[in-house]
Amino acid sequence: MSKSVVVLGVLDGVHLGHQLLLTTAADLAAELDAKVVVVSFDPHPSTVIQKSEVELICSVTERKELLIQYGADRVEVLDFDQSRMQQTPQEFISEVLIANWQTVAVVVGEGYRFGYKAQGTALDIAAAGIRNIVVAHKEFAGGRISSSRIRQAIKNGEVSEAALMLGRPFTLTGPVVVGDQRGRLLGYPTANLQVDVNQVLPKAGVYAGYALAKSQMFQAAISVGANLTFGGEEMRIEAHLIGTSLDLYGEKITISFVEYLRSMHHFDSQKELIEQMDQDVVRVGKLLTGSL
Repeated sequence: MSKSVVVLGVLDGVHLGHQLLLTTAADLAAELDAKVVVVSFDPHPSTVIQKSEVELICSVTERKELLIQYGADRVEVLDFDQSRMQQTPQEFISEVLIANWQTVAVVVGEGYRFGYKAQGTALDIAAAGIRNIVVAHKEFAGGRISSSRIRQAIKNGEVSEAALMLGRPFTLTGPVVVGDQRGRLLGYPTANLQVDVNQVLPKAGVYAGYALAKSQMFQAAISVGANLTFGGEEMRIEAHLIGTSLDLYGEKITISFVEYLRSMHHFDSQKELIEQMDQDVVRVGKLLTGSL
């Protein structure tokens, strides 16, 4: 078993602060001839400890992919259940960090705690003879970057601000499912995206963004929310891929949110709706090409 520099944390969203942890770990791993191993948790500890659902910025699969992309050699996602919640800091260090990963160093964010009742700190890691590095928070617009802050920005529709903290646009990934097919009749076919139930969603409205479908990138006008004009009540995520009419049913696509455009409206006629969609598509094109 090779030596490991371990990064600890849920790391939902893999934001700029998390990326700094990975960079720090990679530099240390090169110095120690070790591998970078991320030890993350699922479900989110708050769902077990506080019994409150946490809407995630990205799925566990996407989290793993991003962590590898940003420098991890291996990602281990541990089940966070009652047994894990009751594990003492010393048990976690001996049973996970030492027994599993031959850990020579641990990298954590400022204020990170672990183990039963969050009693464990970097001092416990040091007491076990493991080198530890505590990385200061990344700052943005006068406050620290955190997953909870990014979630709130997304919920507020502030997707451009979320992107600045993530270091990339906020995305949603999922299969395209059959919708009402009204968009096609109106001249604006849409891909109706199915996402995980615990996925954080932007507030209802229309957004400019991109869609990655069939290995191609398209500009997209994205709507989030119910179709008020046709009496819809169901929350939907639909993307009109500009300049294409690909058949995407059953395909997995990724949509990226760049900018909030407007709220959802009830239109008195299909004609008014189409005129607004015409304007939305023009505005998306201008915004994404930098001419707005």
